[in-house]
Amino acid sequence: MWDDDAVTTSGMPAKGRRAVHKQATRATLAAAAQQLFAQRGYEATTVRDIADAAKVTERTFYRYFDGKEGLVAQEYVSWLADLKDAILDRPESEPALVAVRRAMIGVAEQARGAGTGLAAVWLFSKRPRPASVRQSAPRPLLRFEDAVAEAIWPRIAGANTPDNRTDPDINFASHVIARVAVAAFRSAMIGYRELLATDPAARGNPGELINSAFAIVSAQVGAASDSRWSDLARPREAD
Repeated sequence: MWDDDAVTTSGMPAKGRRAVHKQATRATLAAAAQQLFAQRGYEATTVRDIADAAKVTERTFYRYFDGKEGLVAQEYVSWLADLKDAILDRPESEPALVAVRRAMIGVAEQARGAGTGLAAVWLFSKRPRPASVRQSAPRPLLRFEDAVAEAIWPRIAGANTPDNRTDPDINFASHVIARVAVAAFRSAMIGYRELLATDPAARGNPGELINSAFAIVSAQVGAASDSRWSDLARPREAD
């Protein structure tokens, strides 16, 4: 009988060694995919290309991911958690939309600087998502909106409001702001993806596009402002 706790010649239990190997293979595949997406474009990159670059077989690739779209979808889940944490870490004095914008820029630039790419670049496009993406990450835009709304809820509610997430007015305001922010971000990512499709070598700066998209939203909100709406948009204090 195989003993998972048996010690190998390296001094590490066999079970632990296999887990480390799997983690390393997954990371190698993800890194190879991101490099090829940037060099050739997402659509032009095949699973075989990714497997070859990672020096594994296609069969090995499918042990970890259900396709290149599934690979991106898994990265997106991790990226979304990082974004939510970044929003929560923003100073309490920042308005919700400002906090979201700065958090999005920070996370995007961090991903770009680390060379891991930006999952949202490949998920958010003007084209219909493949079936494998819909299966791997159901309704990513809705998931994105919900994560942002949850992260900004305390800012909308105010410091003295109990955090029970049941107030319909605060929930509505949080989701309105989240949906506006996600729309701006999605527009920026579509622009960034189109830039890469035109010239895969053009790395660009997604943070600049995010800033521009939010600036357009802010300018239009200011132009359409009405003092009668101010009480509806202002964070409330508990009675």
